[in-house]
Amino acid sequence: MKKILIIATAVSLLSGCALSSTYTISSSGTVSGTTTFGVPKSALRNVSTVEQWAQVLTSNNFPSPSPDDSASPSPAPSASCAPGEDRELGQWLYTCDLSGDITILGEASSITDSGNLLFDREANQLVITQTSTSGSEDIDNPFSLTGVSLMFTTTTIKLPGTVGEVTGSARKIDENTVEFTADENQKSNSTATITLSGISSTATSLDLTTKPSSLFDGSVEVQLIATLGSPAEGLVEFFDGSTSLGLADQGAEGVFTLIASGQTTGAHTYKAVFRPKNWWSLDKSKDETSVNFKTFKFSGYPSISGIGKVGSKLSIANFNPSPTSAKIAYQWLRNNKAIPGGTKSAYKLSAADYKKYISVRIVVTKSTYLPLTVITNPIAVTKR
Repeated sequence: MKKILIIATAVSLLSGCALSSTYTISSSGTVSGTTTFGVPKSALRNVSTVEQWAQVLTSNNFPSPSPDDSASPSPAPSASCAPGEDRELGQWLYTCDLSGDITILGEASSITDSGNLLFDREANQLVITQTSTSGSEDIDNPFSLTGVSLMFTTTTIKLPGTVGEVTGSARKIDENTVEFTADENQKSNSTATITLSGISSTATSLDLTTKPSSLFDGSVEVQLIATLGSPAEGLVEFFDGSTSLGLADQGAEGVFTLIASGQTTGAHTYKAVFRPKNWWSLDKSKDETSVNFKTFKFSGYPSISGIGKVGSKLSIANFNPSPTSAKIAYQWLRNNKAIPGGTKSAYKLSAADYKKYISVRIVVTKSTYLPLTVITNPIAVTKR
């Protein structure tokens, strides 16, 4: 049986934490191995025994690097974690023995969410990405301890396939082996492309829809919604053309949502790519949709003209939408609630408005344009 051997070694400095991992993954996607997190003893001056180190771990809610058992497919991942020490290197250790399916790799490569590897497979092409860590809090000291400022990781992966192009700090060791290193100064992504053999997986399907809304400044806020045909664990990355808009976790079952603000008017091609957590058994899927946004233009923000006195007449000022053929609907509000019959461009204050706040909601519409709703600032009715 072909196997993947993951052997991660760590650079251990007095000022830094270190992460080391050793995993074996069979060609069927089952995983077993060990992840060890080390902290220099010199950084923990009040810790002199393994028992005291265990108390530090407990007080910091240090997690197991395995996912939630209930959320993962069979075989369910399990972890056995324990504190320890390395007297030769002068480190306190936190070691977890792990077993499960391929989905544990994202967590197994990082107890503290630092230096995570992302796996993106399409057909028999696997791209492993170690994302940049420069400026990220994820790779910082997980305990906020004096003397512990950095996280150093080195991960070596041997795969049942051929290692091709590598970028960044990734290094090709031999035809089947690639190595990744990282610390807080990694300024760009590192990647490795591997041609796998013997992969048999299940197709997934993805549907992308958009819900745009116009903003007063002429920009557009777009809600991007990607829905899986069959729910599965993973992430969806959204794009505007080739520009990534970000990653989204699954919300409702099989649904991923992202809000893209500040989108410009004109043509856009939005894309969504689903990357399954169980990349060994499930194919990734994609969808895209093209839209062309047209928005209204204004010379200024609308306001209410008039005085806050019962019997006086209020009207809308400073509101000239372009194009001028737009349809405009008004609804006057009393303390943010609709006033019956208050649907004209002007409104006469009544006794019911005394000591209340009056504003107006304006809706602008036109065929092929995004509708726009604005609400004026309120005025107080202080005089009878």
